[in-house]
Amino acid sequence: MSSLPAQSQTEVNRIVERFEDRLRLARAMEMASSNRLLEAEALLCPGGRMPQSEDGLDLLARVHVQQHRFDLARKLWVEALKLGGRQVEFENCIKVLDDYTKQVFRRRLLTWKITLVLLISTLLLCVGIHLNLLSAQSK
Repeated sequence: MSSLPAQSQTEVNRIVERFEDRLRLARAMEMASSNRLLEAEALLCPGGRMPQSEDGLDLLARVHVQQHRFDLARKLWVEALKLGGRQVEFENCIKVLDDYTKQVFRRRLLTWKITLVLLISTLLLCVGIHLNLLSAQSK
């Protein structure tokens, strides 16, 4: 039985590895589109290793967005940017994510302000009622 030269064997191994990565990515896309986000994440990070391809990083970032893990999603798109292939797309994803998180922060801040105003108003109303009751009792 003949064996392949070392260089050919290395190339075959690389081809098989790329094929397995593509299969894993396709399966993870299927999981993510079915809202099975934890399963998609597990497929994208075998053994806890982060994806090495732009497509894998992008899909994992999108999974994190769906899980409201915005900081992790942003970091993944920054990593994908470093690979250099789809700069405009990843820069746009980061910009949209940053805009969205600013809006969410503003909404939460507004909600807290309204809640605080309502609590203070309720407290003042209770204090006023209590003072009226005390003054009525002393008369």
